[in-house]
Amino acid sequence: MSTMTSPRGHLASISRTLKRSARYGDVAGTREYVRGDAFLAAFSGLDPERRQSARLIFAKAHATCEVKAKLPLAAPIAMNARVSSKLANWCDPAILAKLADAYERARDHEGAAPLLGVTVGAARLAKRRYLDRAATANDPL
Repeated sequence: MSTMTSPRGHLASISRTLKRSARYGDVAGTREYVRGDAFLAAFSGLDPERRQSARLIFAKAHATCEVKAKLPLAAPIAMNARVSSKLANWCDPAILAKLADAYERARDHEGAAPLLGVTVGAARLAKRRYLDRAATANDPL
């Protein structure tokens, strides 16, 4: 007797397929399998007592898929006028002098960021792009 012809074999087939999709976080694959002919044939071959088990396996696999699925990147949004007015033009000599002064006084990113009114990441990036690059460009090595 083949495992696929018995009700237990159908449940094992459904369970194995759903758990594989859940392991990889394949939400689309799980939904596609449940809508497909293979699932319908396996589910139809189950005893009525085992159909509840198949539904529970699907619910658990679907929840696991949702947790493990890679989240899509958020869509970029346009900056409003208030945010864009706060952005510093680091190429401006006055802002560049303020950047150099802040790093001279603070000596690290965490101290310079509040002096400049920006985040630590923005301060680090500005230093690397504008101060460090200008220093290496002026050194004739």
